[in-house]
Amino acid sequence: MKRKLVQTILLPLPAAALRFAGWLAAGLLLAGLQLVGCPPAFAMDDSVQVVTLKEYRQQLAELEQKTKSLDDHPESAAKTGAEIPQEIIVETSSSNVTVNFRPLKNDLASFSSGDATRKAALKPRIQEYVRNLAAEAAQFDHQTTPGDARAKLENIMASKEFNRVRGPGALQVWLDRVENWIGRLLSRNGSGGWSILQIVLLSLAGVALGALLIWTVRRLSQKAGEDQPREIIPFSPSAKGWRTWLAEARESEKQMDWHNAVHLAYWAGISYLEEHGAWKPNRARTPREYLRLLGAWTPQHPPLAALTRKFEAVWYGHRPAGPADFQETLDELERLGCR
Repeated sequence: MKRKLVQTILLPLPAAALRFAGWLAAGLLLAGLQLVGCPPAFAMDDSVQVVTLKEYRQQLAELEQKTKSLDDHPESAAKTGAEIPQEIIVETSSSNVTVNFRPLKNDLASFSSGDATRKAALKPRIQEYVRNLAAEAAQFDHQTTPGDARAKLENIMASKEFNRVRGPGALQVWLDRVENWIGRLLSRNGSGGWSILQIVLLSLAGVALGALLIWTVRRLSQKAGEDQPREIIPFSPSAKGWRTWLAEARESEKQMDWHNAVHLAYWAGISYLEEHGAWKPNRARTPREYLRLLGAWTPQHPPLAALTRKFEAVWYGHRPAGPADFQETLDELERLGCR
């Protein structure tokens, strides 16, 4: 029963808590990065490298050698993919041509993390892609219009080996940069090493993210209707005036029925707020729903929050109640405005 009470009070955290946890984790991570002295390498950079046709052909020749070496050194695929830019602009005699390397980078990344079967399927496609780029580069000086180059490139990309190739979206590009940055961060061999403060900050960021993930999973896995205790009364609370509720609570006090006295006094507070337009009457709301409807910025929120905690502990948690509990409830009712 105590476990159910804790879930009742702690699980229905407001959305602000979720946002705060996310900002806390991001802030800790960024602070650690500043101390490390290496700003995130995955920050968006809109600059595109511009090379001459001669430089581009030389780059393709080197890239072709590296892709051929995948037979003997498959472990070099990740490094090769990281060195290739997303795209470059090649200056030709007739116009500038934009070359997109994203499909090649994606295939190299898949090759690096794939099993033997996957690598065997990707290797010829990677090598064929580079050969086609080299063939196109050899024809750049003989093209009459940029449209011809585009048409030939489209014909190449429409071939069977490229019929499933799709360029990555903005999210995938960002995730690729995050992955590359993490890889460089973990593989760095700086002589200074890591300081204790840097390790602590990054650890705190990891703990915050882990706590946020656990909380999210628990909330999503929770069955509908188990979030809050729900007491269905046959009429809206304001249908019976708050003074009537309070009078009934006093009667329970005389009989020393403290459990019911706290219960009736709580509904006196809800009836009072409902009578004064805090929300529209609805007989099926939970205590926490009333609290959220009131809004944390209102002066009535703190006393209603105290009333709700006391009511949930006594009524749903079956915690023993006494005269002090009832007096505390009356004090909060007075703060609420029930005079």
